[in-house]
Amino acid sequence: MSRPPIASLKTPILLLLAASLLSAAGVFWSHQQDTEARADLQRQQTALNAAHARQQQGQTEARLIAQHLDAYRALVARGFVGEENRLAWIEAVHLANRDARLYGLTYTLSPRTAAPPALAGGLPLKQTRMVVKMPLLVETDLSRFIDALRGRAPGLFRVGSCRLARITDAPPQPVNRPELDAECEFLWFTVAADGKEAK
Repeated sequence: MSRPPIASLKTPILLLLAASLLSAAGVFWSHQQDTEARADLQRQQTALNAAHARQQQGQTEARLIAQHLDAYRALVARGFVGEENRLAWIEAVHLANRDARLYGLTYTLSPRTAAPPALAGGLPLKQTRMVVKMPLLVETDLSRFIDALRGRAPGLFRVGSCRLARITDAPPQPVNRPELDAECEFLWFTVAADGKEAK
């Protein structure tokens, strides 16, 4: 038996080993590049999806704004959205008193406060308390006054309470002279135009 010539195979074996090592390194590098490319593609896809979601949300908000813009403008014009308009409220109660053909009134306005959370429903809703005192001839004068105020109100208000009391204990006289004192609490509501809490 003769021995294979190891010396003559040494170079091809070394070249084969070097080629195998280079191929393995190339496969490993290709795998690394593929993994990084897939991760980059996933990041880009996530960013694209987020951009699409923001675009759709913007379009939805634009449609909602366009759909409700007239109603919002009506609320601004009516005095519900924006700063409180105390002068207009005072004028409205005086005009309602005149429209109901009553005998004058006095009023007090309290500082504006936050409306109860159950009523506000998450809005920056504020309320201003107005107490109106006026003489009345008969009880129905009060409902006529409130109806007249609803027709003239430059905003949204709610009747908190009303109290009637006789001016004197004397029996009613057959003359047009007020026999009753009325005291009513009205709550005027406003919402800040920018959605922030008004001071």
